[in-house]
Amino acid sequence: MKRYQWLVNRFLIVLGLLGATGCDWIGPSNDSPYNHIFREEAAHLTDDASSPFCDFSIDYTYLEDENDSIATLINQAIQREWLGDDYANLLPEVAVDSFMHVYIRDYRQEVGKLYGADRAQAASEEEIPNWYNQTYSLVTFVEEGRGGTVNASANYFVDMGGAHPNQWSRWMNFDFVSGKHLTQEEVFLPSAKADIEKLLLDKLIRQQAEQHPEENVASLEDLQQLGFLQMTNMYIPDNFLLGKEAVLFLFNRYDIAPYSAGEIVIEVPYEEIGPYLKN
Repeated sequence: MKRYQWLVNRFLIVLGLLGATGCDWIGPSNDSPYNHIFREEAAHLTDDASSPFCDFSIDYTYLEDENDSIATLINQAIQREWLGDDYANLLPEVAVDSFMHVYIRDYRQEVGKLYGADRAQAASEEEIPNWYNQTYSLVTFVEEGRGGTVNASANYFVDMGGAHPNQWSRWMNFDFVSGKHLTQEEVFLPSAKADIEKLLLDKLIRQQAEQHPEENVASLEDLQQLGFLQMTNMYIPDNFLLGKEAVLFLFNRYDIAPYSAGEIVIEVPYEEIGPYLKN
């Protein structure tokens, strides 16, 4: 249930922040620039249907790339980032199926050994640790961003039986004319680094003041009292999206705050950040 609630939350966040209209990013349709792959499996450790299992799912969106070398280039860069180097040059559907096969194979081989040993020593099933039941979920989005830009995001949920699940996201931007991955160096003026960091800090203070009115958050010191920016100064994250109306900056759990703070997304309208962009 935790995973499905998280997926709903991620859907609402991405849809709302990017200003998506309709469902054009979901696909597939004959006139859509996006295609969609969904895979799921409850992969049990043994042939016994009562044995522990990995709840595996991938909901994967990619660019329609038939006879389109730029879309292919972008898809390959996304696959390298989302799935790994081994999958970069495969067709998207082959890449997803191969990744799923390898993940489940490794789960059964590596976790299965430990499960077999515990099962041999345990007097009853109740004595076998629950962490053998695991979850892997990957949900990706592709969306049109600021003029001529493609936004791509991947949202991961991995539960291996620890104190809490691991949840993180990765955001990327691409120039749809060249297929180039747009990093900080391509987007922001080097001389504006300190100005952007101050802008992000001011936005974060206002954001947390609204979310925690009882704390009277008005300064960096107040943020630190809430657990923010205790181990690092404010910085420009590699996770950002060039949305249609604003630049969105993402800080994953532990980046600037404890796990309990969740993902931090700071939205900066172009009228505020425009002077610090290269174009």
